Amino acid sequence: MFSGENDPIAINISTGDHSEISFNPDPRKASMYSAVLPGMGQIYNRKYWKVPVIYAGFAGLGWYMNFTNEQFVRYRNALDFRIDGNPWTVDEFAGDPRYTGEVLTRYKDYYRRQRDFSIILTALFYALNVVDAAVDAHLFEFDVGEDLGLKVEPSLMGPDQQIGRRPGSQMGLGVRFSVNF
Repeated sequence: MFSGENDPIAINISTGDHSEISFNPDPRKASMYSAVLPGMGQIYNRKYWKVPVIYAGFAGLGWYMNFTNEQFVRYRNALDFRIDGNPWTVDEFAGDPRYTGEVLTRYKDYYRRQRDFSIILTALFYALNVVDAAVDAHLFEFDVGEDLGLKVEPSLMGPDQQIGRRPGSQMGLGVRFSVNF
């Protein structure tokens, strides 16, 4: 049973009393869980909606990494077949005059860089998953109620309220900022 969004209710079976059990996640546990299995820290923090986002991100990055690696291997093999000196090995672009050795080298280098970049992005996404779990655990009890805000209003400032308190200063208009949290 859940009351509200994140607070479970404990029921004493002998008396039937309801009491709320407060949940305050540990940032270290959340980080560790996400490091071991991406998304597990988000489940620990009870932010279940983030898990599909995390796995969709990994799926997209994995697909792109696989695609760029296949293209890299394709152009690398074509270039290797052209320069190996064996007349029996013919690359798939042999009949197309647009694919010179220089063009194949450019494509091979481009897809190698893209593959390496996708590996780096996947590692960063993994780290972001761990950091998200830790930050979310830290901010679990943070109040995001309606009373948060910044209030800006004009005010009348006297000589004793001015910054710097110069001799001979007089009343003046000012702006008051107040932050509510």
